[in-house]
Amino acid sequence: MTVNDLLIGPLVALVILLIAYILRPFVTDKWSYPYYYPALILKMFSAIALGLLYQFYYGGGDTFTYFTHGASHIYEAFYNNPQVGIKLIFGSSDYQDGTWEYASKIWTYRDSSSYLVVRIAGFIALFTGGTYSGVALVFSAISFSGMWALFRALLKLYPEQNFGLAIATLFIPSVLFWGSGILKDTLTIGMLGWATAALIHLLYFDRSWGWWAVLIGSLTVIFFIKRYIVLSFVPAAIVWAFIVRMKKINNQMAQWLAAPVLGIITIYFAYQAILWVGMNDRRYSIDRIAETAKITAYDVGRWTGRNAGSRYDLGDLDGTIPGMLRLAPSAINVSLFRPYLWEINNPLMLIASLESSILLILTMIVLMRAVRVLPRLANSPMVLFAFTFSMIFAFAVGISTYNFGTLFRYKIPLMPFYGILLVIAWAEASALIKQRSQRQAT
Repeated sequence: MTVNDLLIGPLVALVILLIAYILRPFVTDKWSYPYYYPALILKMFSAIALGLLYQFYYGGGDTFTYFTHGASHIYEAFYNNPQVGIKLIFGSSDYQDGTWEYASKIWTYRDSSSYLVVRIAGFIALFTGGTYSGVALVFSAISFSGMWALFRALLKLYPEQNFGLAIATLFIPSVLFWGSGILKDTLTIGMLGWATAALIHLLYFDRSWGWWAVLIGSLTVIFFIKRYIVLSFVPAAIVWAFIVRMKKINNQMAQWLAAPVLGIITIYFAYQAILWVGMNDRRYSIDRIAETAKITAYDVGRWTGRNAGSRYDLGDLDGTIPGMLRLAPSAINVSLFRPYLWEINNPLMLIASLESSILLILTMIVLMRAVRVLPRLANSPMVLFAFTFSMIFAFAVGISTYNFGTLFRYKIPLMPFYGILLVIAWAEASALIKQRSQRQAT
């Protein structure tokens, strides 16, 4: 970051706050209003803090790869030759006429998923003076918009759980921090929020084409950046839609008869979704996904991510699906509840460990509350969706990372949904226990 960041960054922050002020009457109500500005301001603060961490603690890293060795060259190209700048943002990455001078300096030019982040950052840089702080603040606003949309959609279903849902969607420290700078994770967490908000509206409130466009558009952006998130989301979304459809059948006998049919349909479409992702990227095809997990885990744990934090080991991966599934409990545990306090060896691990420890304690408290009504709780569409997505995603990142430093970032899409699971499970378990007590009293 430079002197220009100190000048332009505050101006960009003021513009974002002004836009937020204009939109506030349309996107808040009495339940959500108290969290609006605190969540947005913390997001923007986290975006700058993340940049400072990478600059002064890591001495470089992904966020500078996307900006210093990416977006800044697009900004330079545009102001030297707008036609070349436009080609770099919207054209194919095949060194079109005139682009070599700038494209050759962009480290991620031939990596389509990473270069999409550079394209977006480069486009934003045109309006923020080519500054890191300006681009990072806009990225944080994009992330905030998706999580706020998710929070607002959830409040339509559970208005009395506004505090818990606010914590889960807006204020989890790791999500605030790692989901706010110029990173893939910032865009994917924002788009995931929009996709889930759209799904809530489509399932419960409004089946308009607008929400279909939001759902498809958000998942498309995620797909081109991190496809395994789509691979985790789609089966969970199908389970959610299946349970909602089941609940609309009034006759209980008809529900029991329809359940196997709808279950088969759900499994079929989930399988087709996985195949579709695999057709577009052989690494995630059914016959290669276990080998991909093995290669990624060993690469991150033992090579590219060896300096990002402490390595962990779940056991040897043999590149087969049975071998991968055998490690599922350990993979889910490491994503949710590790590093343990005795595994700490640097300040960032301490923060992550404290967050994981709190999550473990909250999980145990909720389980003690919900264990008496688990069969009925399993009939809740929102609980099943959050549980399915959380478990699939926790397994996916836990089995393929093998490095705590990288895991902190990779697991942030999981955290809001696991938090939502705890909040809704507690609320619905409390309601069911209250109903049972009232019946016994009468």
